[in-house]
Amino acid sequence: MGLAVVRREWEGRNVSSMLGLVVAVQLAGAPITLDEVRQASRQQLDAVRAELDLQRAGWDRTTARASILPVVRLSMGTGVFYQGPQGGFVDANGTVGTAAPETTRGNFSLNLSLSQLLYDGGRWWNQMAQAGHQEEASKGQLEEQRLASELEATRRFYNLLNAQVQLRALEETVKRSREQVERARGLYEAGRSPRSALLDAEVNLGNDEIQVLRQQQSIVSLRSQLLQWLGRPDAEVEAQVPGTLDFSTPAPAWDASLELARRQRPLFHALDETLRARGLAISLARADYWPRLSASASYGRSAPSADLFFTEPELQNSVSAGLNLSWDLFNGFAHKANEERARIELTRAEKEQVQAVVDLEAELKRTLQTLESELAVLKISERNLEFAKQQERLETERFSAGANTSLDVRNAQIKLTQAELGVVQGKANVAVARAALYRVVGGKVESSP
Repeated sequence: MGLAVVRREWEGRNVSSMLGLVVAVQLAGAPITLDEVRQASRQQLDAVRAELDLQRAGWDRTTARASILPVVRLSMGTGVFYQGPQGGFVDANGTVGTAAPETTRGNFSLNLSLSQLLYDGGRWWNQMAQAGHQEEASKGQLEEQRLASELEATRRFYNLLNAQVQLRALEETVKRSREQVERARGLYEAGRSPRSALLDAEVNLGNDEIQVLRQQQSIVSLRSQLLQWLGRPDAEVEAQVPGTLDFSTPAPAWDASLELARRQRPLFHALDETLRARGLAISLARADYWPRLSASASYGRSAPSADLFFTEPELQNSVSAGLNLSWDLFNGFAHKANEERARIELTRAEKEQVQAVVDLEAELKRTLQTLESELAVLKISERNLEFAKQQERLETERFSAGANTSLDVRNAQIKLTQAELGVVQGKANVAVARAALYRVVGGKVESSP
């Protein structure tokens, strides 16, 4: 059933019936689970970019390894050579004599060469090691980005789930308000209550129905935000309540959480590997001070005609081999500048690592405090909900007996709705806080006894 059907039904139904129709339309969506959302978040755009960076780092490592392998080069060519007449002498009369007539000949060539780097001051093995550390750092960055993407997807999932559960609480409020209207009408018709009480009940019912409709709008927005983060087109989906929600286990201990975070948080693995790569950059810069030694060998064959080139294999051959040494004795202090830049990058990486530890401790403390606060708030909200239920039943019974007014019942209903929404919000906040803790420490952590 779509929105066009909703519009057609509008004229023939009252507000209460219309409200139920809209609710049915909005919630008729395909189920989406938390596990599905967490898995799909690995294909979120930022995570995909990090994965592509890892692939690029892997090929950089292959490129670095190529420097220790020999280079084999084959070249073949054919062409034609023309030489015009050549003047050879001038006689007594000044006449130029022709010493050589014009000539035309072909050129067929084949060259095969091999070169092998033997020593370059340690550059090639440091490049390989550096590329390996950079690849490991990219792995850490990928896992770190996946954790961040998963946390944001989890947060958006619980926002949607929270809104859906709040909707059901508001629907229960509408149901209670409708029952209150029927009680007020019965008391009014029996002459036991003024008409103003009935009108108050009708207005309250209308306001509650408005809240439900606005909550529907919120669900549509939150659903779009979730699907947008997952890179999916907008569709009718409904968040499903996870089967393993934990609202009673206390927050873990600070020391255990900090130790676990330092040990398994992907960010620190990435920083460690980056630090090692920056350290090797200094060794790479120092390699410029040393000579480069390489060996080479080549075979060549050339002939002026195709017959000679292809039918006389024992002729027209040449072979060469040798060692090549090159050494930049002075290049305007460029070697020194490269080394100092590498030292600066190493210092920067060290400072970033120190700051990351400080940031981790601060983030972990905030996350643990948030989780502890949300657990405490949830307990209070659940206690308030029990009190609100008792008060609402009491005021409803007194109203049916004519011992109070509809205003007393309405106040009790408002408190009950607020308490229900408080519990729903509290559970969502606890779930998100636990997910945030998982992201901070880079994995699950045992809670305090």
